[in-house]
Amino acid sequence: MLKTYKYILGLVWLVVLFLVPLPFIQTLTTGLPALYNDQRLAIIWGAVAYAWMLASIYLSTRPHWLDRLIGLPKMYMIHGIMALAAVALAYFHKQSSPSAGWIKTTGDWAFDLFLGLLVFALVFMAGWFTSHFKVIQVSKRWLETHLLKHELTVWLHRLNLVAVALVFIHVQLIDYIRAIIPFMIWFDGATLLVALSYIWQKFSSQRLAQLQQTQLIAPNVLELTLSVPKQLMRQYLPGDFLFLAIPQQPGLQEPHPFSITKFDMKRRQLTLTIRGDGDFTRQLQKLKPPIAVTITTGFGQYEQLLTRRQPQQLLLIGGGMGVVPLLAVVQQHPELTTDFFYSAHSQRALLYPQEFATWEQRPNFKGHLQVGHFEADTILQTLPQNLENLAVMIGGPQALGQYWRTRLQQHGVAADQIYYEEFTW
Repeated sequence: MLKTYKYILGLVWLVVLFLVPLPFIQTLTTGLPALYNDQRLAIIWGAVAYAWMLASIYLSTRPHWLDRLIGLPKMYMIHGIMALAAVALAYFHKQSSPSAGWIKTTGDWAFDLFLGLLVFALVFMAGWFTSHFKVIQVSKRWLETHLLKHELTVWLHRLNLVAVALVFIHVQLIDYIRAIIPFMIWFDGATLLVALSYIWQKFSSQRLAQLQQTQLIAPNVLELTLSVPKQLMRQYLPGDFLFLAIPQQPGLQEPHPFSITKFDMKRRQLTLTIRGDGDFTRQLQKLKPPIAVTITTGFGQYEQLLTRRQPQQLLLIGGGMGVVPLLAVVQQHPELTTDFFYSAHSQRALLYPQEFATWEQRPNFKGHLQVGHFEADTILQTLPQNLENLAVMIGGPQALGQYWRTRLQQHGVAADQIYYEEFTW
């Protein structure tokens, strides 16, 4: 239910905002010498900024248990906002707490690095921000095409770890802070815990699989067939996406998210359908399988909606490549009465028409495929009289998702009956 989801999301915010920095504040204020009372607030700001940055780094490791509760898009949203808040507090700390020597140098280096990386992340990794500014969107696409490849942007973002290391050294150099033993236990312990979490995610979250086949199924659209270990197949849910990397191929060694199109449990195969929009996706079209790949477990909230709502009827709205995760939902849930509206910018861009033809043989399935957007009334008139048993899933561009969430709620569909997974991070 929406109330449960909002409760969990609110609880995550509460933990990150208040509970994570609380031990830092408590131990620091208790042990701080009276000599530094005039800087007390500034010192606390610095400690809270560090605690929030540690929380942000932990969220960047994509903890799977948290994804199943609130979803990776929400997790990355919290990650970005906490990093922004941490840099803001670090600025106030820097301005209000003078220092000298290597204490000042390490602090200044860390702040300058955080600030530069924050601007970079807002432009290149925070689609929820860039989507509101056309000029930034155009500049971003140009830079990604000509200068900043996928792997480079990932490595630049990892410089945040260098900045955190500089802050860690900065604090170790301050003798009166180092003398506060309870604070240093929390400070060092939290840093170690996040570092271990990051290393664990980096080296243990990837599982070996094999890319068996690639096939162009539409202009610039590639279908990949993966052979997956049996124990890993059980961890994927309809509508999930995974992170794929190819360790042997330069330019493809950093994980990239892709939605799962089809499941074949008997053959232990997953199908991914990928449009060549960036340098990573275009390079995939040049691969010669079979080739070893690494994949993560599944992420996503589409199936969670069905688990929460237990609906009898599905309304699916897909635009362009956003249709991909919805295809897996239809494949895995033949028992649900389904209306599927799918649009693309051209006839050749409409994917898997043969699948729709097969599903049309089900007595409870209706597919609607067309070039160009559907008129609102075309979809709204299919809403059942009793909306309580309905679940709506949307896949596609951000504008499409926002539009249909608004229109459906205006026509009585509750917010907890609608899910749109934004790939704007």
